[in-house]
Amino acid sequence: MSQENVELARLGYEAFNRGDIDSLLDLCAPGIEWRDFATIDTETVTGKEAVRAYFETVMEAWEQIRLEPEEILDLGGDRVLVVSHLTARGKGSGIGVDGRGADLLTFDGGSLVRWMGYADRAQALEAAGLSE
Repeated sequence: MSQENVELARLGYEAFNRGDIDSLLDLCAPGIEWRDFATIDTETVTGKEAVRAYFETVMEAWEQIRLEPEEILDLGGDRVLVVSHLTARGKGSGIGVDGRGADLLTFDGGSLVRWMGYADRAQALEAAGLSE
């Protein structure tokens, strides 16, 4: 199951980068929990429609946004760590953003049940109860 979860994570980031939120949500469980501690420290968003609304709100500010996985690690069991490179350009302002972060993904039965975004790999590993 672990390699399957790594592949599901990869497919999710590909869908996001295509702007295909429907395909991303197809990988999620109905009760998906989504939270970004890295950039805007939002409250946890629960459920596919709430996650869709979250994306609509967040994406509204960007003309272009990409989240390219640099490393996808099987943490064992149901968890996957994705270290990624974010590039974006603000709508209207044209201001560019370039940064890195790490996401801790939890799967159950072939569906994403929890996505938590962190500022870096160390924070994500700590949240998983692990260290470098």
